[in-house]
Amino acid sequence: MIPERLRRPLESPSFRRLALGKSISYLGDWLMVAVLVGWVYESTSSVAQVALLMVIRLVPPIVGGGVAASIVDRLPRQRVLVWSELACAATIAGALAGVMAGSRPLVFACVGLCGLVGMISTVAGNALIPHVVEPEQLAAANGIHSVGQEAAMALGAVAGGVTLALGGAAAGLAANLASYAFAVVLYARIRVSSEPEAAANKGGGLLDGLRYVLSSRPLTVVVGSFAFGTLAAGLVNATLPKFTAELGLGASGYGWALAALGTGMIAGEALTGAIAERIDPRWLSFGLAGMGLFFALFAWAGSALVALLFLVAFGVANGFVEVVMMTAIHQEADAGYQGRVFGVGSTLWRTTMLGAVAFAPVIDAVASPAQTITVAAIVLFAGAVLVQLMLRPRRRLATAPA
Repeated sequence: MIPERLRRPLESPSFRRLALGKSISYLGDWLMVAVLVGWVYESTSSVAQVALLMVIRLVPPIVGGGVAASIVDRLPRQRVLVWSELACAATIAGALAGVMAGSRPLVFACVGLCGLVGMISTVAGNALIPHVVEPEQLAAANGIHSVGQEAAMALGAVAGGVTLALGGAAAGLAANLASYAFAVVLYARIRVSSEPEAAANKGGGLLDGLRYVLSSRPLTVVVGSFAFGTLAAGLVNATLPKFTAELGLGASGYGWALAALGTGMIAGEALTGAIAERIDPRWLSFGLAGMGLFFALFAWAGSALVALLFLVAFGVANGFVEVVMMTAIHQEADAGYQGRVFGVGSTLWRTTMLGAVAFAPVIDAVASPAQTITVAAIVLFAGAVLVQLMLRPRRRLATAPA
């Protein structure tokens, strides 16, 4: 039942271990987040404390992107992946101790450290993909890799709610700890065909990665244009609960919206991986334009069912953009610099999303949720136009025959 193009990367045992390990680790992370949100609210009845937990979960990965840019290209990526996952496990063990002791400060500190180290693991995993599959399999491999993470997000959130109800927060953190242990076993068995030349690994760091990205027009456009997507996503995510409630979906509307978005993203990522062999960075303009169109339609649908259908369509376009972005970086960046490129990108994308979430209340004070989502759609259209302008083929002057 799996299309031929999606089966080929799965023939690589190392890629199977990487993709499965990342999915399991991701599932554990989302299970932990769902459990801790419930634990914090149950113990404090404070929305502010829940918001603080989410901020602590979002901010450290920005720093982690910079750390990843400094070390992923300098060291063997498979080892970085293993050791960063072990470090994540250590932080979760600390959070588990904090839950059992009833210490929220300890839990918050450990969750923040986990977010920082987890970003190093994410960047190392992304940079490792080209070394465990053939070049013509990159789009399919990135599609599979992304689908696994989207599915893990959905299953982890559901499993977190069930775990909290049946076993409490300690059981949820123990399950996350087990997910890291399982991922480490898989990562330790990855066999990398080749690593970047040592000369390419000299130097490093966020500024070095930024200079490298800016030296290449395609990389600059790919990394920069994806930030338009995270900026728009941050704006919409902050206003989504209010918007879905006004559509008549009530308190569960946010969950329905995330389910629709996740379903669309899985379909978009799988379809892109199954169809595309080589990615053209200019395709990002079509994906961003599609995201903008479906956000605009979503904002003014007027019906809950129709709005959710448009959100599914938005998710398909978003999944397409995710796979195109990752594959374009793999194709355009030298092997010895991909860790730095993903580190720079992760820092930029997290920063823009967090900034949009922080700025959303200001827009909400002067605009309706539909208008806020329309602003996000305009941001996406602007990103699509930028890609077209920056990556359009240059005209060559015709030379007269001698």
